[in-house]
Amino acid sequence: MMLHGFLGDMFSWQYCIVPLARYGRIMALDLPGHGRNLASWSGHPAGWLEDALDALEVSRCHVVAHSFGAWIALQGALRAPDRFASLSLVACAGLDSRFNLPLLRQALAADDLDKALAYAQSLAGRSCDSVPRMARHHLEQMGSAERRSILTEMLEDMIVTAASGEARTVNWEALPMPLRFFWSRDDRIVPLPESSSFPPAPDLVLNEDGGHIPHILRPAWLTAGIGDFLASLQRQPA
Repeated sequence: MMLHGFLGDMFSWQYCIVPLARYGRIMALDLPGHGRNLASWSGHPAGWLEDALDALEVSRCHVVAHSFGAWIALQGALRAPDRFASLSLVACAGLDSRFNLPLLRQALAADDLDKALAYAQSLAGRSCDSVPRMARHHLEQMGSAERRSILTEMLEDMIVTAASGEARTVNWEALPMPLRFFWSRDDRIVPLPESSSFPPAPDLVLNEDGGHIPHILRPAWLTAGIGDFLASLQRQPA
């Protein structure tokens, strides 16, 4: 199961799906308010994830998730740990207070290409060939007043909560499944947290660049790390 981050969509994983398909069937979802899913949130995001698994008749799965989607996956695993075989969390939001909320608010208000370009470059961490394409896609998504309203409410109600001190208290002992974290050192949206924010002796894989979106800018690095993780789990005795 693949979950994208805030203001992304399931196509964010387009460079990762084929390399990871060797490890099993892949399902990529649009979070509410994103992509083709214009439904609003109702209840806790972890409840939405549980309902999605029920609707897809998935009793247990490995999850690969990015940013806000990674926070949702983490909350879902705390709520129903038996349903998650492993978590691969990329730039997981909400582990500490360093979370670029002003930039996300600016991204929601982007109404011209220059503003969208500035946001896309912040995601990438540097100028690159992907920035103009990401900016145009973002501007197209923000052209829907309905979507903008849903995402604005989500930002204030969900992501601010995820960045609060209470939400950052994770009972890592309540998560029996294997976890691997992935981060780029130049992430401007969710900077690498302090070591105290992770579980003891975390399985943490770092890359020097890739910004907040290594699944787009450094997919070979990311899929190699996730593939190694999943392969190691497959080799373990049942």
